Amino acid sequence: MINYGNYIGGKWDREGTEYEIVSPINGKVFAKAVKASEAKTREAIDIAYEARGKWEAFTVSKRKKIFRRMVQIFEERMDDYARIEAENTGRTLRQSVFMDTNIALEHMKYFSTTNEFRASRKIKHPEYPQSYGIVQNMPIGVVGAITPWNVPLLMAVWKIFPALLAGNTMVLKPSHYTPATTFELVSDLEKAGLPEGVLNVVTGEGSVIGKALAQSEKVRGLSFTGSTETGRTVTRNAAGTIKKIVMELGGKSPNIVLEDADLERAAKGVLFGIFLHSGQLCESGSRLLVQSSIKDKFLKMLAFYADKMKGGDPLDMDTDIGAITTFDQYGKINKMMEKAVDDGANVYFRKNLKGNVPEGGFYIGPTILDNLSPRMEIASEEVFGPVLSVLEFESLDEAAEIANQSNYGLACGIWSKDNKKAIDLANRIYAGTVWINDYHLISAAAPRGGFGNSGIGRELGREGIYEFTESRHFFVSDQDNELVDLSFGLIVSD
Repeated sequence: MINYGNYIGGKWDREGTEYEIVSPINGKVFAKAVKASEAKTREAIDIAYEARGKWEAFTVSKRKKIFRRMVQIFEERMDDYARIEAENTGRTLRQSVFMDTNIALEHMKYFSTTNEFRASRKIKHPEYPQSYGIVQNMPIGVVGAITPWNVPLLMAVWKIFPALLAGNTMVLKPSHYTPATTFELVSDLEKAGLPEGVLNVVTGEGSVIGKALAQSEKVRGLSFTGSTETGRTVTRNAAGTIKKIVMELGGKSPNIVLEDADLERAAKGVLFGIFLHSGQLCESGSRLLVQSSIKDKFLKMLAFYADKMKGGDPLDMDTDIGAITTFDQYGKINKMMEKAVDDGANVYFRKNLKGNVPEGGFYIGPTILDNLSPRMEIASEEVFGPVLSVLEFESLDEAAEIANQSNYGLACGIWSKDNKKAIDLANRIYAGTVWINDYHLISAAAPRGGFGNSGIGRELGREGIYEFTESRHFFVSDQDNELVDLSFGLIVSD
């Protein structure tokens, strides 16, 4: 059994309340960790604050060099990371191997080599030709980061590497349900040469640690990924301070299938969009919008392929269906499905997993619900589980209208053989990411975030790096600048 402490100031700190981490695969204790107190969180913030100058003095190239060493360490331990992530979160080992760890590796590589971030640039002043400007992108200082329980490894990479590349220090709070790979990551970053105090990791209750990060005057930026409701709480807690906030929140993303789509490909893509990690992804395509003319045929395809998904031990590479990560989430999903049926929804398909999954685990079979209206709770609120809500449309105008009825705007998928038609429709959808004939694929070079209740700000790409910088301008004038002398003359005469 693995025993984790909090990581503060380059040292492992086991002061606090020890607790057991339960694997959702079988309900058994997987590891132990320590919940940090508010005082311990403030200690981590103080250490990160003191480390600012030391880390800011590192050039961007020196920071990247540490990241490249981390890439090498991570490559050697990818199998370890994949297994720990799967056992801690309940997702299948195959998904952890082929998606989580590989994407994490590529994204670390991106931030260790990208030239998209420039710490400064020289500009011309069109009004004042006898001068020039230097625009600097300065680190803001201490960044507080809060990650959710669903994909802890990737979320940690997305928080840590852009913020540190820009020269910030950090206090990161992983979910107390799934902190394992985050602690592994910070341990390996230490081996890669990251100076002590630059990155500190404390886990525990959000009402304690998250609140301390939000309310601290020393924390100048906050990066949060989680539910919309928790995002509101974080915002309220931070209201007394003036800090930058980036939030990636909930979603109720539409996957729109047009009648001219490659239906075989679209069916597999729609199932991938909703049942990857049992629907426990913010951008999951949980609303299927299907054109009426193909609805019956398409739903039969979905049921056919969904029925072929294999239940079993998620740590078996042949298993397709993972567990629900927390028992609380397991209960929430079941309640929402029960209410949907009470409201008139029809269970078009549900995969029976009884007898095919480990005892004591938290499992819900892939489910497709039909006979819905756009305003029903199951079709409008985030389920965060393996539940696909089916809605139909006649025209593209109706598809865009239904897609935009949600208060969320994180992602969207569009399926059509006509890319121009799909792009025209995409231009009418309010979503931070739109996939055309694809879903879920994320590039480190592309900004990621949402509209409306799905959040503010962006992660990844150069936009994600610049989120945690402050721009400042040096105005450099020649000694003999006639326009400047003329300006002075408005106040001071010779």
